Amino acid sequence: MTETDEQASIEICIPPVLAQEAERMASEDLHPVWTKCYKRGQHFFVTTNSLDDLSEIADFARVELEEPECPLSKQKRAACQALLSRTHRYAVLEPLGDIHCIAVKWRDEPLRAMKHASRLVKQLRDQASFLNVTILRRHY
Repeated sequence: MTETDEQASIEICIPPVLAQEAERMASEDLHPVWTKCYKRGQHFFVTTNSLDDLSEIADFARVELEEPECPLSKQKRAACQALLSRTHRYAVLEPLGDIHCIAVKWRDEPLRAMKHASRLVKQLRDQASFLNVTILRRHY
């Protein structure tokens, strides 16, 4: 880790609808961030100071939104959008292909809470489309 990858610890709330999946990923030890989850009331929280951890959380949320294993309920879609938005508050997210994203740098100041998290999903889709078109144009 470099200095730019770490900052003071932040706390991100994982909505109750996604709690089962967070517990499953922690038990399967898919990424260290999922083992950092703890429960407070009905919510799960993650405390981290790692940009890599934020990338994992944001990527999980975006993959669930873009290519869910089964159709998403309104609650689960809203929960994934909220989780993506919460990571976006603290880090700059960039698309990585059509369905993945990565946290590239910490924000100097956290953004204010977003009321319309679906706008972030659309923004990431648009950026990914723009990158794909630009890459295709360079090859021809």
